[in-house]
Amino acid sequence: MKKIIFILIFIFYFVSLSNAASIVYRLSSGEVLTVNESPIGYPPNYFGFVTDTIAPDGLEIYDSENNRRILGYAKIYSGGVFRNATQEEIDTFLPAAIDDKNQKEADIALEYFQNDPRFRRAMIAFASIIVDEINILRSEHGLPDRTLEQLKTAIQNRISKDD
Repeated sequence: MKKIIFILIFIFYFVSLSNAASIVYRLSSGEVLTVNESPIGYPPNYFGFVTDTIAPDGLEIYDSENNRRILGYAKIYSGGVFRNATQEEIDTFLPAAIDDKNQKEADIALEYFQNDPRFRRAMIAFASIIVDEINILRSEHGLPDRTLEQLKTAIQNRISKDD
């Protein structure tokens, strides 16, 4: 009896390993982007990586025409479970990808604005000219001058704005 239990456990273990997968998924929507591929190139603030997750619905994420967001092929990683996505979940994938792309671009722009000395120098020169021009117009209407710091803060806020 112990031998049979051991054999069953052994078989179950290897069957479950054959359905195991490593996946890269979008944190914002759970959309699975790759199966059994390296997570290199996927920034960890937008993408998650899971190894040895069980794939009860199979490992195919692309149809014959290389489309990923198709019912029956699209996969989701949600609540620790890797499975086929419903149509309602698939419908959220593209908007989430667009939001992630916009946020990633805003993060990069803000990073340049805050930390790249050459970019920062050029932006400060440009902003300084704009502030001078704005202040000429403001003084004609009796309004107080704007400072370079106010413009810098406004630019950072605009970059971070969720468009």
